[in-house]
Amino acid sequence: MKTIGIITNSDKDINFEFTKLVAGKIIELGGRVLMPHASASKLEFNVEALDETEIYSKAEGVLCLGGDGTYLKVARNAYTANVPILGINLGTLGFLTEIEKSDIDAALESILNDRYTIEERMMLETVIYSKSEVIAKDIALNDVVISRGELSRILHVKTYINNVFAESYPGDGIIVSSPTGSTAYSLSAGGPIVEPDLDIIIVTPICPHILYSRPFITAAERLVKVVVDENYQHSAMVTIDGQNGYEVKGGYSIEVKKAPCSVKMIKVANKNFFKILRSKFYMRGETFKDEI
Repeated sequence: MKTIGIITNSDKDINFEFTKLVAGKIIELGGRVLMPHASASKLEFNVEALDETEIYSKAEGVLCLGGDGTYLKVARNAYTANVPILGINLGTLGFLTEIEKSDIDAALESILNDRYTIEERMMLETVIYSKSEVIAKDIALNDVVISRGELSRILHVKTYINNVFAESYPGDGIIVSSPTGSTAYSLSAGGPIVEPDLDIIIVTPICPHILYSRPFITAAERLVKVVVDENYQHSAMVTIDGQNGYEVKGGYSIEVKKAPCSVKMIKVANKNFFKILRSKFYMRGETFKDEI
């Protein structure tokens, strides 16, 4: 891989300190750097400045510098161009952006010398309906969240699997997530941890006002439908990957299923999922020794 795009969250990389380091290292290793015009102008050396949409179509791979939010934003653009991505963590937790600052040089050497693998992650296709009218369509890598609006009112939703009634949840809402999203909002709401290369869909209620409520898992081939109770008099929100939001009302339905597309992730190290989990969550980034 020689032609590499760089997308930077300027709020995370003050003065583009790490962007300069990454771009300079790629050029040093004989690579070609593509960057958006605004970011390219911050560098003291020349890189190819393009519109951001052009970067995804012309790059062999894209590096994003920031946190997991930055990664999700880039992923939602990269999948349409079928270009693989790698995240460099400039945030706090950085579960998706798994390359730490100290590992940048080694990661870039692996990429430029074609010592990497590509891992595909399933995405979720979402369609929002008002009766039979399509209100919106979107794609998520992590999750689709149906939640109450600004007023602190219990939101009543009904869930269906392949149009068969599954359960009704009164509470703050519901999360429909992919395996990749199992370690995001779903985890905070009490959902299960799932290995990211599986093909399943996770449904997790948010603060359910009911004693026996539990998250559940269904096959990726199923259609998950969430219906906002018709008697709900207030607006609710559908949030896709924390990036896009859509207002919904009583009677609206949200259909979620496995998308026909996927996100391609660049892997430069054979890191075990559970080792990453211990480091990122249980020990919050602290070093630890593997147990035998």
